Amino acid sequence: MSTLSGIAVATVVLSVVVLGQGAPTPEMQVPAIREPHHFVKLDNKYARILDVTVEPYSGTLYHIHENPYFWISIGPATLRGQTLGAKEIINIEPVDAEVRYSPALTHRVGNIGGTLFRNITVQIQSRDTGASGPVLASPKPTGYQAAPALDNELVHVERLILEPGQSTGRYTLPRSGVLIAAHDGVISIDRPESGAHRLEMTAGEFEWHTGPTTHSITNVGKTRFEAIEAVWK
Repeated sequence: MSTLSGIAVATVVLSVVVLGQGAPTPEMQVPAIREPHHFVKLDNKYARILDVTVEPYSGTLYHIHENPYFWISIGPATLRGQTLGAKEIINIEPVDAEVRYSPALTHRVGNIGGTLFRNITVQIQSRDTGASGPVLASPKPTGYQAAPALDNELVHVERLILEPGQSTGRYTLPRSGVLIAAHDGVISIDRPESGAHRLEMTAGEFEWHTGPTTHSITNVGKTRFEAIEAVWK
């Protein structure tokens, strides 16, 4: 797609969002939880997790993220975005399983690609002040990559990759957090207090824990398991 045609498609997708009644509402603003492409999957003291899907050549309403958030792209995407009040339309082109962070903002997003755009958005509702000391997993699990996927003053996110049969070994996460599958996979999570349980996770599924947890994760499937594991600060 040429630059000019890409801009034209993005302008159309972002500027004419049609509600069920068929009325164009380019300036309508709604909370993210009320935006038709955002589906709330978890809402607690620390996190609000939304499953976001946007069909090809479609776009969202302007929606309000009242708190900072990070998101993981489930598959690659070709998007255009616009912050409320800005004239500029920006390129947003995540690769599969990419993790990004955003401060609180009001924006709209258009999918100018030919495939469905999906992400898991994790809005950070508050810090976890129930524990002190480091936020890093201890000891460092097998499968964590050389560099974190994201690290800032609010959250630390690691990328976890396990080959079939591979295990993290037992480790402790000192604060609340979430494990989000980037792709389909079958794992076993073993906790001292509850033993092992098998999870057949599809891309975008997650496991939330409040407070510290100690566990091991084993890939008991036949394909590579890739996920991100986030810990609150």
